[in-house]
Amino acid sequence: MSYPPPSGPQDPRPQDLPSWQQQPYQPQGGNWAAPPYGGPPRKNRAGLIIALIVVLVLAILGIGGFVTYTLASGENDGGTAPGASPSGAPINTPTRNASPPAPPKTSAPTKPVPSKAVPTKVVPTKAVPSRPTGTTKADAVALAGLFVGHLNADNTEAAIALSCSEVKSLIPTLISALIKAPTKLTIDGAAIGQNPYLVQISGTTKGQTMSGQVIIQDACIRVFHLTPN
Repeated sequence: MSYPPPSGPQDPRPQDLPSWQQQPYQPQGGNWAAPPYGGPPRKNRAGLIIALIVVLVLAILGIGGFVTYTLASGENDGGTAPGASPSGAPINTPTRNASPPAPPKTSAPTKPVPSKAVPTKVVPTKAVPSRPTGTTKADAVALAGLFVGHLNADNTEAAIALSCSEVKSLIPTLISALIKAPTKLTIDGAAIGQNPYLVQISGTTKGQTMSGQVIIQDACIRVFHLTPN
């Protein structure tokens, strides 16, 4: 059983097609396949793709260069932020129309207070008679008076210094046994004898009235003695 051909327009035959559809597309400089019939030739977009790639690469290089320059500039500046000193202390920037600093206040001059001179009390010093070195009666009396004066002043060391070297160990014992403060002895009359000399003394010591003698020989005290009256 056969069917009749469909009614309607039929596909045009090659001889009925336009002239640009009858001739196949043959690009110059290569063996390209002919485009299918029924459409315009495709455009070559390789140049556009290459241009976009070049632009993208240049943009990436520019961004990388800017980042590298920013990091290098930060390292050269020591890593300090603007407006801060290297030590971390903020930098005081001058402000416009700032009032000048007030002058420092000066204290009023102090009035000098005159100091009162304190008078020093002059204590008169008694002249200590020098030790007689002669061997006369007058020298014997003077030496006995010096010895008695040291006993009255309770100056045992000075009294011992006037004794003869042979009896320096005896005189301290006599002073300790016969003399006790307060003592007030005096010379009675002139010296008796002639080297050695005997000089009479009397007065009070140990709370008693005493009298005695001082024997002087060769300008030194040989011995002395006191007895209660």
